[in-house]
Parts: sequence; C-alpha cells; structure tokens
Amino acid sequence: MAKQKQSMGGFQQITALLDDESYFYLILDKQGRIVHANEPTAKTLGYSLQELSRLHLWDVFATCSPDNFARMLESLHTGEPKHLKGMRLRRKKGAKTVELRFHRLQISGEMRVLAIVKDPAERQRIKSALRESEERFRKIFDHSNDAIFVIDPAEDRIVDANPRACTFLGYTREELLRQPVSAIHPNEMPQLLEFAQTVFQRGHGWTNELSCITKSGSALPSEMSASVIEINGKNYMIALVRDISARKRAEQALRESEQRLSSILKSAMDAIITIDEEMNVVLMNEAAEKMFGCKADQMVGQSFGDFLPAGFCHLLSTHIQTSKAQSDAEKAVWAPEGITAFRANGEEFPIECTISRVDLQNQRLFTVILRDINERKKAEEALTKLELERTYLQEELKQEYNFGEIIGASHAIREVFRNIERVAGMDTTVLITGETGTGKELVARAIHEASPRKQNALIKVNCAALPAGLIESELFGHEKGAFTGATHRKQGRFEMAHGGTLFLDEIGELPLDTQTKLLRVLQEQEFERVGGSQTLKVDVRVLAATNRDLEQEVQRGAFRADLFFRLNIFPIVVPPLRERKEDIPLLADYFLRKYAGRAGKHIVDISPRALELLQNYHWPGNVRELANIIERATILCDRNRIQPEHLMITPGSEPGEKPFSTLEDMERQHILAALEKTRGVIGGPNGAAKLLGLNRTTLISRMQKLGISR
Repeated sequence: MAKQKQSMGGFQQITALLDDESYFYLILDKQGRIVHANEPTAKTLGYSLQELSRLHLWDVFATCSPDNFARMLESLHTGEPKHLKGMRLRRKKGAKTVELRFHRLQISGEMRVLAIVKDPAERQRIKSALRESEERFRKIFDHSNDAIFVIDPAEDRIVDANPRACTFLGYTREELLRQPVSAIHPNEMPQLLEFAQTVFQRGHGWTNELSCITKSGSALPSEMSASVIEINGKNYMIALVRDISARKRAEQALRESEQRLSSILKSAMDAIITIDEEMNVVLMNEAAEKMFGCKADQMVGQSFGDFLPAGFCHLLSTHIQTSKAQSDAEKAVWAPEGITAFRANGEEFPIECTISRVDLQNQRLFTVILRDINERKKAEEALTKLELERTYLQEELKQEYNFGEIIGASHAIREVFRNIERVAGMDTTVLITGETGTGKELVARAIHEASPRKQNALIKVNCAALPAGLIESELFGHEKGAFTGATHRKQGRFEMAHGGTLFLDEIGELPLDTQTKLLRVLQEQEFERVGGSQTLKVDVRVLAATNRDLEQEVQRGAFRADLFFRLNIFPIVVPPLRERKEDIPLLADYFLRKYAGRAGKHIVDISPRALELLQNYHWPGNVRELANIIERATILCDRNRIQPEHLMITPGSEPGEKPFSTLEDMERQHILAALEKTRGVIGGPNGAAKLLGLNRTTLISRMQKLGISR
C-alpha cells in the first residue's frame, strides 16, 4: 500500500510539471495503452479523457501499430528519446499529422513511456503570430506620437527608445541609448525608482507631473504611464511619456482667464447672476451679494424667482422656455421698464436688467445683469422736481412780480411788517387776507424769504385759475393712467414744495372735497397721488391767501370750518390802498422809476398836482391799479415830469363822492361789481362772464387790460 502511494506521488509530480508547462502529452504503459493524458491533449487529438483511457496508441494514430510500438519501445532501452514524424490522427479530417517524441520514464519502479505531442502547423502559426505581433509592436513603437522608452531602472539604463522620444529630448537614438535614466530625470530618481517598483508589483502605473531634461538643458513638463515588458526572459519597464507643455500653457491660460473673469466679476458695479434652465442660481458676484443683501453661499442653488415679483418671474421663465427651442444663443435682451426685485429682507427696489444665454459644456445657462436704479430714480425725480421748479419760476418771472417788494411807511403797512417778522421764523400756517390788488402774494414772498426755508422754493398755486377736475392733480400729482390724458406720472405742487413753502392763493375757491384732502396734508403732512396708493410724506409750510370773508363762507357751508381754523392760526390782513394813502407817493415814485426805465424815458418825478390827484383817488383796484395808472402815464408823458393829464383819472376823496367817470372807469367798476356779486367766479352758469354777457376769455382779457384781479 505504501509503495502504491509512493508510486502515485511520483506520477503526480511529473503530470503537474507537464501541465504547468502547457505540454500536449500522453503517458503509456509497456503494452502501448494510454494510462494518462491532460484535457488540452485530448481536445487536440479529438477525444475525451474517458475515451483515451480505454485506447492504445495505435487506436489514436493511424500510422502506428503494435509492432511499431514494440520496436520503438525496444529502442528506448538506450536512454535516448525516440522522435516520430507524420503521425496521422484517426479522428481528424484530412491529412492532419503531428510529431511524437517518446521518452522512457521510471515511475516508482515501473517503466512508463512519455509521448510528447507536437503540432508543426500550430507551431508555425504561433511563430507567425509572434512575428506579426512583434512587427505591430515595432510599428506602434516607431510611429507613436508619444515618446516611448524601455527602461531598466535598477541599472539606470535606457534599453530602447522610439523616434518620438529622440525628437522629444533632442538626441539621436544612439546618443539617447548612451544616456542614463538619471540624466533625463536628474532631480526625480528617488520618485522614479519608487514608481518603477510599483509598476513591477502591479504590472502598470501612472505618474503625476515629471520634468524631462532635454539635450539643450531645458526642462519639459511631462506625464508617464508605464507597464512591464519581458525581453529575453528579463522584465523591463516600458514607459509612455507625453509632453504636457501645451496642456500646461492651456491650463495657465485658463487660470489667467478665470482670474480675469473673477476680477471682472468682482470689480463690476452691476450685479451679475448666472442661472440654469430651472432658474436656480449657479454663480453670482460681490455686487449681486450687496444688491440682494445675501451671501453667494446662501443664494447659490436657490431659485432666483424667490427674489422676483410674479410678473418679472413669469417673464424670465417664458424667455428661458423660448430659448430652449433656439439652437443658437441670441443676443442679450433688455427686460422691460418698470421691473423690480426683492432684497433678502423683503425690500422691493427698481432695476434695469439684461438677460443672455450661455451654452457651456452641453449645459445651457443664462446670465442676468442687474442694475439697482433706486438712487437714479430718486435723482431723476429730484431732477424732474428741479426742472418743474425752474419751469414754474420761469413762468412766474414771465408774469413779472410788479411790486418787487412791499413798499410803504404807513402805520397800517408797518403792522404788516411786524407780523411778517413775528411769524417768518416758524412753520406756522398763515392766512393772508385783503382786497384784490393789495399785495397778498408779496406778503407771502416776504414771509418765505425771511424764513429758514428760503433756500428752497416758494411754490404758488392759484386755486381760482384751475379747473375743479384738475386741482387735485395739480396739488397732489397723479400716477400714470389715473385719468384720461395722464400719460405719465406727475409730481404735484406739494412734492415740488418739499422742504420749502407752498402758497395757496385764492384758497376760498377750493372745492369742498379738495378742502378735505388739504386739511389732512396740513395736519399729517402726508397724501397720495391721484390714482395712487403709496402714501407720500412731505415737509411743507403752507401760506394761504384770499379776498373772501372765509367766516361767512363757513357759515353758508361753502368752506370747511375745521380747515378755516387750521389756516387761521396766524392771520395777516393787508390793508387796502385807500387806508394807507400816505404810502402813495412812495409807491408812485417806485413804479415811475420802474416803468420809465423799462421804456427808456428820462422822467424825473410826478408833479405836485398829479400826486394830489393820486392821493384823492379812491383806488378800488388798490396797489395794482396804481401800478397800471403809472405805467400808462409813462407811456403818455413826453416830458420829464408826470402831469395830471397823463394819469387819466378824476379826483375824488371817497368812493361815494366820485365825479363823472370815464368809460374805462365805468367798465372797470361794472366788472368789479359783477365779480363781487359772483364772489369772484368768472366762468360757468353763475359766473361774472355770464352776468355781463361776455365770453369767459374775453372777460379775462378785459380784466387784464384794466388791471383787475380776482
């Protein structure tokens, strides 16, 4: 039993060795019976292992017989192997032949025959395949665009190199093969040896950036990938080296481009936000962070729609969807005027915006450039206000303030001066009353010029000159579309007077509903534009004037009592000229110098008789009438002194003692009587024009000619 085990052990060692070397073989006994074969051999001969175990050698090979085998076996006693060619297989079609090489074996005391099977055709095919493989390798090796080296790292030797490697380093092939590896990588040999060890262990490897020193001494950045190659039984490292100079330059250019882009984004005054097709924020610059009051790391990934009103969000979404159907990116488009956005704290602010598409690495993005125009809007509104003020002041200058300043030395006018001094430094509302032509507007101007608000505008509103339907728009302004003809937003006089003074002349002409809104402004300093919902705060001092008796107007329900009390905090009564006749010489001299200078005439003074005539006149038109009479006299005078005949008035000390009047005086008195009866109303069914049988514009023209003011 022990001998049998020993026999089996020797047999297994031989078959294991043969199988490891990939031989085709048969093991025979002395009678030529097949006692063992491996699977590849059985397949090559056309049998299964089970079939072979029942066959003799001559059952497999047609050119073999028991006698042949016996003679061959006899010849093996010499110890030399026996070689037989042309052994034709029985189970292979055609003339398939193999070679057999017989060896005598002694396995555990028993004689066995080892028949090694060789296929000449297969051997030739393998040789041809190997030759073709070597040729392909050489072609690849010689024609590769990458530098290829065969290296023996342990001996610091370059075994082979392709033409590209020679060109890469600037050597001929003979020169390069004489160079040690350390000459090419003088500063990186420790890393290269460690890399080679990894390659021999794993069969392959790849390095990070290396520097190759060329024949000229310059360093070229490169990458190396390597594997193991066997040549004549020895392992070498075959290394593919790629010049990455161009890539390094491209990477550097990309970094510089990114730095420039980053600098541009950082230095840009406008907010720049990049979003994807879902409107999620991808990128934003510092200006966008400041504009929206939100850091980039909080906003990136969030929907940009969270920062937009519904209308603009829908507009942007529609643009993105439309852009999906377009193959090429269109030019930047402007968002319409009037759009707004929200800051992180919820504050809404006006913006200008452009949107452009960017296709990047198969990803479609959209760049939104935004500009906060809040300050510009304020500046534009301030500029509009200044332009309105300038236009207004220019119009006022065209009308010419005929009095220039309040002139007089009478007790009555000095009392007016004292009241102006008392109230000018405060923001108290002042009600200025007096007859037509007494100079109520001059009192208002004197109050403003003596007040802390004098650096800002005095804005005048003649309440009687405005149609009832437009007076609210004039006072409070209106929004675009508030009514027919409101094609744009308009500032009202209260906004124009912000920081200054608003003079409401003929306050008694205000409609009752407007009086209610005026009372609110006086009490709370706030209002809304016509057609608007935004409450506006203003800082305005109000001065009002009227020639009506507002107490009587309150009693008959034509004027609000609460508004009257609010206006009448500090009343100033401007006396009529007939109550301050001692001021007539001063006033007459002032107007003479003014109109004579304008006409280019050298008129020195007014004669005593003419001056007496002026002082005895009853002056129903007050100071304005005096100015008109002096202006007419300067036109008529062709000497250097005004005479009574130049004045064209008749003397009379009291209104009830007037002499026979001229036609012009009678016309003036008739118009004044009509105005008094209609309480100053000119147009309409109950106006003075209707009463006199005149067209409204005709009456206004006659009033201007006669120096009559409401």
